[in-house]
Amino acid sequence: MLHGHDLVSRRGFRVMLILLVTACMPLCVWAQEQPVTAFPAHVPRVAPAQKSGGPASANSDAFDVTYYHLTLDLAQTRSPLLVGRVRIEGVARSVLRTLEFDLSNLLSVSFVISSEGTVLPWEHRTDRVFVQLPETLQAGDFYALDLVYEGDPQGTGFGSFESIRNDAVYPDIMWTLSEPYGAKDWWPSDDHPSDKADSVRITVTVPKPFTVGSNGVLISESDLPNGSTKFDWLHRYPISTYLVFLAIADYDRTTEQYDRPDDLANRYGPATFPIVHFSFAGSNAYQGISSTSGWRLAKEMMPVYEDWFGPYPFEEEKYGHAHFPIRGGMEHQTMSSMGNIGAELIAHELTHQWFGDKLTTKSWPHLWLNEGFATFGEFVVFDSDPKYRALGNLLKDLYYERSKYAAGTLVLSDTSNVNSMFNFANVYAKGWMVLRMINGMVGDAVMKDIMRTYATLPKHAYGIVESADFQAVVEQVTGRSFDTFFDQWVYSGTGYPVYQAEVMDVGINGNYRARITLRQVQEIDDSAVHIFEMPVWLELKTADKTLLLNVENDLREQVYEIDVDSAPISVRVDPENWILKDVSFKSTDRATFGEIPTTLNVKAFPNPARDMIRFEIDNGSLRSQADVEMLNALGQLVGNKTVQLIPNGLSGHVLQFGNVPPGLYLLRVRSGPRIVDRTLIVSGN
Repeated sequence: MLHGHDLVSRRGFRVMLILLVTACMPLCVWAQEQPVTAFPAHVPRVAPAQKSGGPASANSDAFDVTYYHLTLDLAQTRSPLLVGRVRIEGVARSVLRTLEFDLSNLLSVSFVISSEGTVLPWEHRTDRVFVQLPETLQAGDFYALDLVYEGDPQGTGFGSFESIRNDAVYPDIMWTLSEPYGAKDWWPSDDHPSDKADSVRITVTVPKPFTVGSNGVLISESDLPNGSTKFDWLHRYPISTYLVFLAIADYDRTTEQYDRPDDLANRYGPATFPIVHFSFAGSNAYQGISSTSGWRLAKEMMPVYEDWFGPYPFEEEKYGHAHFPIRGGMEHQTMSSMGNIGAELIAHELTHQWFGDKLTTKSWPHLWLNEGFATFGEFVVFDSDPKYRALGNLLKDLYYERSKYAAGTLVLSDTSNVNSMFNFANVYAKGWMVLRMINGMVGDAVMKDIMRTYATLPKHAYGIVESADFQAVVEQVTGRSFDTFFDQWVYSGTGYPVYQAEVMDVGINGNYRARITLRQVQEIDDSAVHIFEMPVWLELKTADKTLLLNVENDLREQVYEIDVDSAPISVRVDPENWILKDVSFKSTDRATFGEIPTTLNVKAFPNPARDMIRFEIDNGSLRSQADVEMLNALGQLVGNKTVQLIPNGLSGHVLQFGNVPPGLYLLRVRSGPRIVDRTLIVSGN
C-alpha cells in the first residue's frame, strides 16, 4: 500500500443514504453451493502458522479456512445497503466444538446454516460471531457453513468499506480497503493475514450502470430483470482476507494483453494474460498525462519485475487497476485499487503482487516485508529506464531523508494503531533502506538473485513469511551470516550510525600513504546500537584521482591505510548513500569543504502554499550560505535562490515560485555537504 501519509479517506464526502424499506433478499437466491476447484495444481498448499501480531479469533488457529464464497447484494439507495451470505469452508486442525469468525457488531446476523441445511446456534458479540457446531470436529475434519447477514457497513482504518453518492468531486462509488483489520466491517471471515484461503469466489449484484471489479477472473456478467447486474468473480490462488476487495462504479474498462518477452519465456516458459483497467468514466487514468504517468506503464514494468522477482504470480488470471477515491493505492490481489496515476504508485502496487500478495506477512509486526519491498520495487523500475531518472533521484533523496525519522525497531512492537503501523518513515522508507544497504553490500547481480530466490522458493510460495525467512534467503544466496546486520537494523536496533572520517598522508621518502580514520559517534540516546557493524564505502580524493574503497567497519574508531600515487586530500563516507546514516564534520575538514554548519534546521511555512514559501534556517554557530531549490515531482527546478545564513540565530527568507501547477514539491536547502529536504504542497488559487 502506498503511502501511509497519502491514504486519506474521503469520509468527508460521504452523504446520508436515503433510507428505503426493502424486503429481505429471498433465500432462494442462495442455491446449494456448487463445487469449485480450490486452486490450480501448480499452486502449493501452505498450512497457516500460529497467528500473532493483531486481532484474531480465539480459536482461529484450530480451524483452517480453505474457501470463501461471498454472495452480496449492494444498493446505495436502500437500508440495509448490504445483504449478504458467505459460504465458509475449512478443515479442523484440532478438536473443537465452536467456530469463531470476525464480523462487526454494526452488521446484523440473520442466521447461520450448515451445508446440510441445519440452522446452527450462534452468538454475535465483540465484533465476532460464535457458532455452536452440532457435533465435535476432530483434527482433519472438513466443515462448511453459510452465514447470512445484512447492514450498512461503516468504514474504519483506511476505509474498509465506503460508499460515496451524489458527490461534487467523485462519481457514485462503493469500495473496500480492508488492510489491516477491516474485512470484518463488511464480511465474516477469519481476518488474519496468516490464514490464507485456497480460493475465493465473489458474486455481487449492483444496480445499473455500476461495474464491479474484484479479485481473479470475471466468470460471468448477467443482466437481471430488476435492472441490476450480477458480476461473478473467481480467484483460484491462496489469498489473505485483507486482500479481498470490491471496487464498484460506472467504470470505463480497458483491456490489454501482456505477452512474456522471449528472453523471459526461455527462462520461465511462455505466458499471456490480460491487464485490465477500470477507470472513472472520461478520466486519463490509463493513458496518463506524461511519459511517467498512466496505468499503461504497468505493462512495460511487468518484464522488469519478472526479471528481478520471477514470473508474475497470478499469470493464469490477470493483473489490473481499479479507480477509487484515495490519493494512494492498495495492492489488492490481481487488481490494485488506485487513487492516482504516477509511475511510483503503479510500480509500488505491482511489486506488491510478489511481496505482500504471493508472499504475505505472517503477522503485522513484519509489515516491512510488504511495504519496504514494494518501495524497493519502485527504484528497480526507475533504475531500468532513463525516462524515470529525474523522478527516481527526487524520490530516492526524499525517502532517504524520511527514513531517518523511523522510530523503534523495524519489526513493529505495537500493531494496535493503524496509522503508526503504516508510518512512512518506518516500514516504507527504512524498510527500503534495509534492502538498499544489503544491495550496497552485495551488488546488483547478487541482490537480484536474493530477491528472485526469496520470491520463488517453493517453501514460501503463495504462503506466509516473517523476517527470519528473508534473512535465511540472504544467507543462503551470499553464503555468509547476516545475524548482526538483521539484529541491528531489523529486530533490536534503532537509529542509525553517525560517522566522522579524516585522512592524512603518512608516506615517507617521497611515497604517499593515506591513513583514513573512521569513527562512529552516534549517541546511545539516539541509537540503541553502539557500533553498527557493516561494510562502508569511502571516497578518497587525492591530488590526481578519486578512489572508491570498501572497508569493513566493526569498531567505534578504525584506521585504514592505502598506498596512493599522489597526496591524499579528503575522504567522504558513503557518497552514494548506500547506508542510512549521518556524517558529522569536524573543524579539520573545513579546508576541504569550506565552513560547514554544525546543524542545519529548516522550517517552511505555510504548507500548503500558493505562490511563495517562507522558511527559516538555523545553521548553528557558523557563518555560511545556503542554496535553496524547489523541485517538482519530475525533479525539475521550478525556483531557486542563494541566501546568507546568520550565525547563532535564525535567518528568515522567502522563495517566490509564481504560477506552478498544484501538487507535491520538494524544497531543498543545501549548505556545503549538508542537505535538508522538506515536502511542500502547492494548492490551487
